[in-house]
Amino acid sequence: MGLIAVIIIFICLCTDNMVTANMSAMNLDPKTKSVFSIKAAFYFAGFNALIFTAGYLFSMIFFRSYFVHANNWIAFAFLLLLGIKYMLETIEKSPSFKAGEVDDNKKMVRVSALSAAPYFLVGYALELMDKGWFPQVLFLIVLTFGLTVLGFHLGSKTSKSIVTKKAEFVAGLILVIMAIRLIIL
Repeated sequence: MGLIAVIIIFICLCTDNMVTANMSAMNLDPKTKSVFSIKAAFYFAGFNALIFTAGYLFSMIFFRSYFVHANNWIAFAFLLLLGIKYMLETIEKSPSFKAGEVDDNKKMVRVSALSAAPYFLVGYALELMDKGWFPQVLFLIVLTFGLTVLGFHLGSKTSKSIVTKKAEFVAGLILVIMAIRLIIL
């Protein structure tokens, strides 16, 4: 799996943050939305990098010697499950913030941690595949920050449809295709 494939996986996973941002933007006024978008982007990027690093370290410290020969199959399983999860999430309600919850740091931590959970699996799989930590985590932070801010600016109180839900479905489909690609090639 090359660097471009890793970036595509990160873009697909960051759509979850983008959907949350978009749904929140539909509940906020423009002034609150612009300030909150930066706060949320920092939280999401920080938690995504932290959980990714935890998965990477977990793989490095514990099970690396046991599963190194099955690295493609493990990455296949993780990407397939994440792709299916993202496609199924398009039909359920995504977490969002309302005007009164902008300063609720406990909810921000909960939402950030839950949306970052898939990065544990990706960090684990990338370490098994002997990918370096630094370039990947840097791309992850930048993509998370950018897509979260984009999600906030795509949504407004007058939005009738949630465009990012369609993007989340496409992201899930891409993850499934990339999973199948791992075992075919």
